[in-house]
Amino acid sequence: MTGLTPRRLRAPASDGALLAEPPMAEAPGLLDANRRRLSSWDHDFQGRRAGRLRSMARSEILDRSRRFLLRFGLDDLDGLPDPSRDADAPLVVTGHQPELSHPGVWVKNFAAASIARAVGGLGLNLIVDNDIPKAVAVRVPFRDGDRLKARHVPFDEWAGESPFEDLRVQDEQTFASFADRALGLMGGLVPDPLLPEDWPRAVLAAGQTDRLGLRLAAMRRAREASWGARNAEVPLGGVCESEAFLWFASHLLAHLPRFREVHNESLDRYRKAHGIRSKNHPVPALATEGDWQEAPFWAWRRDHPRRRPLMARQVDPSRMQLRIAGDDEPLVELTLGPDRDACCAVERLRELPGRGVRLRTRALTTTMFARALLGDLFIHGIGGAKYDELGDEIFRGFFGVDPPGYLTLSLTLWPGLPDDPASAGQLREVGARIRDLTFNPDRHLPDPLPEAAREALEAKRAALAGPVGSRAQRAARYFAIRRANAELSPFVSADREGLRRREGRLRAGLARNALAHSREYAAVLHPADRLRSALLGAAGGPRI
Repeated sequence: MTGLTPRRLRAPASDGALLAEPPMAEAPGLLDANRRRLSSWDHDFQGRRAGRLRSMARSEILDRSRRFLLRFGLDDLDGLPDPSRDADAPLVVTGHQPELSHPGVWVKNFAAASIARAVGGLGLNLIVDNDIPKAVAVRVPFRDGDRLKARHVPFDEWAGESPFEDLRVQDEQTFASFADRALGLMGGLVPDPLLPEDWPRAVLAAGQTDRLGLRLAAMRRAREASWGARNAEVPLGGVCESEAFLWFASHLLAHLPRFREVHNESLDRYRKAHGIRSKNHPVPALATEGDWQEAPFWAWRRDHPRRRPLMARQVDPSRMQLRIAGDDEPLVELTLGPDRDACCAVERLRELPGRGVRLRTRALTTTMFARALLGDLFIHGIGGAKYDELGDEIFRGFFGVDPPGYLTLSLTLWPGLPDDPASAGQLREVGARIRDLTFNPDRHLPDPLPEAAREALEAKRAALAGPVGSRAQRAARYFAIRRANAELSPFVSADREGLRRREGRLRAGLARNALAHSREYAAVLHPADRLRSALLGAAGGPRI
């Protein structure tokens, strides 16, 4: 897509339906087109050309991935193509926060493995650990008598807005007992859910890490491998500490005034195209504070893990200072400017982790780096794809070329909860009949016509036939019809009450279906065999 023409990306409504744009069958062709485009793009990133940075990024990041997988006993990439050593091996990238996601999110990982296998490449999942968890609980369905309900069951205690990267498990007992509590609440409502098989893996990962997100990631990745989806895997925090990323970040910082201008102008056009009035959606504009300019990165300190914008100012043509928003003192001074090689700046930025400082991407710069300097094809979910409509516009404005294309993928899968035959169409039909009984009771009078109804019926007919030439005549006609309807209402009250009872049953049934047909239940709550079949089938693998 070029320009900012809004796209209608909506999650599929029916069970087992897949959104794929472009279709999965076209993914290899899109990947090949991206490779051709990227091979001829040799942008200068302050002294490092794009081609060299892509090779560097793959080498560093896949090496970090091997060490990460080895740490959790998941080093199972032997025999798979290695894009860090074989330039002809494509890399298919996706990513998500390390949470208990629903199948619509998880399908991206299986698609990455499937597409990579089809083109002789490797899949890579980025664990987006610079994000903040939305909750430390999942919604669990259960029966309450003959009613279907759902309740949030915690797997840890809430610790505030700390990024996953520095978020430790707060309550080991709550974490360890989660599966038992969730399964006890469900009470067999879902047959053979994945949870009791997989949660012990998350608990076992306590031996390797106290980080909540990494335990969940290790559990998920082990399940993927058991179902044949072997992808490389790496936390995004590690990506952001790679040398290749720091060259990318230095380039954006060196040209921050122009990047801010492109970013904010693109954002303004995006909001106008989509009719958005909010100043925070999809992202806020990059701000200024005096001579300090907001950069498209997060920063925080390990001992105070609260994300804040990174601010930068050009002190003179060859010196730049960085600080974390809200801090008075600069964080670091860089030898960096629009016309300067970034080698010295990169060396200074490499010192930050040793000082306990996190320099991390935001959503738009995450995929900008991943699509342009790491992978050959990126797989987005619906939310990420909508963000990257803006990201594409920024990329064109800043780099002067079209960005590589991406695949948008999402799956709707219901967990197989008991539902109701009620439908919205039935409810509309009953509502229409109730309205007709209310405003046109004369159409539904019993036969033979009760004597007591004759006078009101005649009055309504006379009113309907009455004059309407003046405002007073129209008002008199209106009130006469209302009086007649009120007098006729008792003769159809039994039918109306019967319909109201049916309306109540339909509303209850639709409420039940809203719970039964939700696509948002965590994948671990789904039946294992059905989940496996749906994910592999949607991703292009065999249905089980």
